[in-house]
Amino acid sequence: MVIKGEYVNIKGSKIHYLEIDKESSKDTVILLHGKRYNAYDWINSGIAENLSNQGFKVICFEFPGYGSSEECDLEKEEVLLEFVKKLNISSFHLVAPSFSGEISIKFALKYGDMLKSLTIVDSINVDKYKEKLNEIYVKTLIVWGKKDEIAPYEFAEILKNNIKNSALFVFENLGHTCYFDDAKKFSEVLINFIKGLN
Repeated sequence: MVIKGEYVNIKGSKIHYLEIDKESSKDTVILLHGKRYNAYDWINSGIAENLSNQGFKVICFEFPGYGSSEECDLEKEEVLLEFVKKLNISSFHLVAPSFSGEISIKFALKYGDMLKSLTIVDSINVDKYKEKLNEIYVKTLIVWGKKDEIAPYEFAEILKNNIKNSALFVFENLGHTCYFDDAKKFSEVLINFIKGLN
């Protein structure tokens, strides 16, 4: 597995990402991060490697002001848009836990036609978007730790009940970081979801 640390310039800011490149990669999967995390957590958890081993091109993105990315005054979903444009990625699978879950909802509402799939994990502030979620048409996987004390389980139900094309997977005994706490199972669920889209 070859991990490359790269930067792109977005509106004068250096934005950092990690890329796991496979020859003859299938689709691109972009992994966003939670507030206390960065791109390397996807590597350390083994999730990025699990995806790469299935033939996906994996990109672990760092938002402005996080990890090694510089601050940038664009809205975060606009930074993501500029990022994929710079890399000439026309469509991709997006995986978004915690605070990036909210950003992914905004992205899906504005630029949903770019998404091959959306995976939202224990997202914050879901209730803010309840009235708009029915405008998300992309196939969506919702993953939640039922014991989440930061983003309550009712948020998962709001997403499931309002995003038409969605499936819900629940870790009954885990909390907000369920995807890292059981990275093996999360990888399996995510890979099965993406592979089952075609």
